[in-house]
Amino acid sequence: MKKLYFIAVIILFAACTKKSEGILISGKVANPVPGEMTYLLWLGESGLEVVDSIEVGDNGEFETYLKVNQPEFYRVSFYDRQFINLILTGEEKKVYIEADGSDPNGKNNVTGSYHTDLMRQLDSIARKKQSDIQLLNQEAMQARSRGDVKTMNEITDQYYYLNGKHNRNMKIRIRQSLPSLAALYGINYIDVEQEFQFADSLVTIFKSSLPDNTLTKELSARIDVLRKLAVGADAPEISLPTPEGDHVTLSSLKGNYVLIDFWAAWCRPCRMENPNVVKLYNKYKDRNFEIYGVSLDRKREAWLKAIEDDGLMWRHVSDLKYFNSEAARQYNINAIPATYLIDPDGKIMAKGLRGESLRLKLEEIFG
Repeated sequence: MKKLYFIAVIILFAACTKKSEGILISGKVANPVPGEMTYLLWLGESGLEVVDSIEVGDNGEFETYLKVNQPEFYRVSFYDRQFINLILTGEEKKVYIEADGSDPNGKNNVTGSYHTDLMRQLDSIARKKQSDIQLLNQEAMQARSRGDVKTMNEITDQYYYLNGKHNRNMKIRIRQSLPSLAALYGINYIDVEQEFQFADSLVTIFKSSLPDNTLTKELSARIDVLRKLAVGADAPEISLPTPEGDHVTLSSLKGNYVLIDFWAAWCRPCRMENPNVVKLYNKYKDRNFEIYGVSLDRKREAWLKAIEDDGLMWRHVSDLKYFNSEAARQYNINAIPATYLIDPDGKIMAKGLRGESLRLKLEEIFG
């Protein structure tokens, strides 16, 4: 009997020792929810996966251990209400989390993880941008209700200034975070298409330092798609039917500056932009400037009526397949209006031009 008891003690000791290996993750929940579970999750290739359940005591305190072999993203889900993101590398000894628990937007804090600190700094920059833009939106709504065009124009200029300022700050902080996984996380806060060169440079770094990480693979695949549509790349061919049923290819317009205009009759912002595009087309149409209108409509009648009503006297094509259009897939179109400006050699020279930015670009080209 004594021998069996001794073996049982060894087994119990081994189990306790194994549980205590790795990073000690502990903390305090201000508002624990009795009867509901708290989970530790890991971000893998198939998404978030539960790696451990955490028992939160009646006093709100908890602790668990996690063995980490390489930098990875984790999340603690408090009762499926409040979520705390972590970046853990395996170098940490103790990570302490303070959470509200029951409030998704409740106060929270994490100490003991340098890389999580970097990630939370990026979150802070993003929140400041969102707060500033929301304030401008409120001011714009008030100016619009008063019919104050001058103030609305000033707010628009301020928006572009603030947006650019926050984006620059975000990119600076991302670069300062390298080679931490936090830098890869921060890319979620920038427009990868507009900041292609910046994002591409980060992919090169992470392919070397974290080649097997899920987010490295995802961003790499995304960049590979966008590389085909980067400024300087050959514009992918488009061949779609006109309203008369003939096919007109994009390449048939080579030798001209061509604005590919993705739009639709049902798209209100597109229709509001059309008068500006008509004005610019009439100004430059005799100077090797063409427009290749690609409609993402589904109804032929609506498409043709919008062309006539808006006076869009340039080449139009559509397969009437909405966002399932072959052209939309080729050009990675997720929202409209969307534009690509193609140079006479058939290469992409700019994209996303609208309103004032389109006017200034054409003025730069044609003088």
